Amino acid sequence: MGNTGRQRAESTPDERKDKHQRERLVQLARSAGKELSTFVREIEEACPPGTPPAEALLDAAVVMAEQDQLKPALALLERSAALYEEQHDTAGLARVYVNMGPVYGMLGNIEKGISCSLKAETLAHDLPPDSDLILHYASDLGGMYTETEQWDEAMRYFQLACDTARGTGNKELEADALLIMSQVAIAQGNAGRARELADQGGAVGIGLADKGFQARALQTLGDAEELDGRHQCALELFQKALDMEADQPDAELRQQLFWEMSEAYEQLGNTELAEDYRSRAAEIGGDEAESGD
Repeated sequence: MGNTGRQRAESTPDERKDKHQRERLVQLARSAGKELSTFVREIEEACPPGTPPAEALLDAAVVMAEQDQLKPALALLERSAALYEEQHDTAGLARVYVNMGPVYGMLGNIEKGISCSLKAETLAHDLPPDSDLILHYASDLGGMYTETEQWDEAMRYFQLACDTARGTGNKELEADALLIMSQVAIAQGNAGRARELADQGGAVGIGLADKGFQARALQTLGDAEELDGRHQCALELFQKALDMEADQPDAELRQQLFWEMSEAYEQLGNTELAEDYRSRAAEIGGDEAESGD
């Protein structure tokens, strides 16, 4: 605990400069109000010497997106894209569109988000291989296609993310992609494929000694049992997942497991336990809402 406090106190000059920049951007965004054009112009005019304006705008957009200032972020990205277009800078444009896609998605315009991320993919084909860029647009497209229930496309892009992560040795992202794909397989009603992917993701999780990944694998295995109508087996797997989750707490996963257990108990005719687990799941949702306030 003491070391953590010391590290925070002894921030580097670059970290302090970055923090100041973030605070300044938020201040500018608030002062601009609805006049986003004013905000964008102020950021462009405040571009540090030696930094191309398009790059400064893109960097500022990333900061604003991290601050959940999505509309200002989008305005900055649009201006950055226009500047990169004028310069015929394919690499810069790819970076803009790969960030623009998820911003549109978070603003609720999924179709526009997909279009921007596909544009990033097209631009990436004309550039030297960049695993970070591929992981970015593949994960985003997988997520947005999942939102629109386009399961085959979601599976294709998560597979690309998985293969790219495996190629770079990023086991965490590989496990995450495998386990997301296992849930897509559940949505497709393919219990066998879901089990296969869950086993693979769980195995990577074991190698990482990460109980969160292992719990998610058990969750999918339970879902597969539910698809096959084996509700008691599903309950046993959900309980094992909860035991794993207790060692590496994840409120969202715990809530999902409670809901799934309530449904399994409902199928078994145990309405009392079904209601009990529904109440537990609802309590977690209530707690999260209060913490958000």
